[in-house]
Amino acid sequence: MEPFLAKGEGLIKEGHEVAFCFPVQFKSLAHEVSPLFYPQDKCFIELIDSPEVRKIIGQVGSGWSRIQTMLKLMKHTKPIQQQMIRDQHHAVSSFNPDKIISHIKCIYPIISAIRDHRNVEILSPMPCLIHPVEDEPHIGFGSPGPKWWNLFTYRLAERALIHQSILGYGKSFLKENGIQLTSKELKMYFNETVKVEYAISSDLFARPHYWPKQAMITQFRERIKIKHQRPTESLESFLNEHTNPIFITFGSMVNSQPKVVGRDIVDVLSQFNQAAIINTSWGGIELPENLPKFIHQVTEVPYDYLIPKVSSVIHHGGSGTTHSVFRCGKPQAIIPHIGDQFFWARQIDKKQIGIAGFPIKKWSKQGFTELFKRLTEYPK
Repeated sequence: MEPFLAKGEGLIKEGHEVAFCFPVQFKSLAHEVSPLFYPQDKCFIELIDSPEVRKIIGQVGSGWSRIQTMLKLMKHTKPIQQQMIRDQHHAVSSFNPDKIISHIKCIYPIISAIRDHRNVEILSPMPCLIHPVEDEPHIGFGSPGPKWWNLFTYRLAERALIHQSILGYGKSFLKENGIQLTSKELKMYFNETVKVEYAISSDLFARPHYWPKQAMITQFRERIKIKHQRPTESLESFLNEHTNPIFITFGSMVNSQPKVVGRDIVDVLSQFNQAAIINTSWGGIELPENLPKFIHQVTEVPYDYLIPKVSSVIHHGGSGTTHSVFRCGKPQAIIPHIGDQFFWARQIDKKQIGIAGFPIKKWSKQGFTELFKRLTEYPK
């Protein structure tokens, strides 16, 4: 949600009226920026937080078992997506905006752009989604390969977006409303018309010269979170006692052995007597009950307050965290879990601003020890 909240906050400062259409669980977050909120069905976030999806995100089990789980989930996904299309339609019909700033996963704005000629712009916190990158595959296709393969993955992803998502999940809505939409129209719209703002830093990923003019790299969009979320007294006290601690967080990511991960982290930090702040958040890291005094546990914290006060950061590689650490000029090491996190790990390594660590599914105490030592020796 964060890039959209930041974009909305900026538009309000320019004098625009802004409404948000998010899953209902984010109502209070949206109200930090605007009182105008249109809810989407709660089931989407509930599905993401289900044990089945957490198994996929955490790379639990074999690749084949995760594929089987994904196929089963598709049956549950369809009615949820159909309801979200109706929710998006209701929001647009009620608010009647001059412009829609949309996530790539939102289906109705694309339908409205083509059939109602609405002004729609896609906002993305990561590249490698719509516009091909010669030396990087589409986010969903793993590690880079030959140029021909990298470019081919975007064609595969485009077909899935058009046929499975818009024409698949949107089929009943299109039929109910008498809307005719072809794959040719959609392909032309994505290739020739829709504006896409990649809200990322050009210092982390430079805009390819061969991209069409409607594909723009602007800036990393992030609100000043400390205005809405204050650090706890215990955290402030810890920072007063321990200067330049390391910060470790996996954000909303989970894995197959969170207790092992937590135990190994504490053992390594204790071995080197390293002060640290550890964000356990959604449970990807489970810490022992009795922690050394030089380790402080948090479950949420405003990054714009904390990161400037730490020496370095070990994290999962989400776009937001990667940019926040980069903006503060701190060394970082990424232990990627899924999706674009592997891309950001490669980027910080290429730009020599951090370390591309091992994937979470290859976790080992020895591997973490070596990563920690490399990070503490990294030029600051």
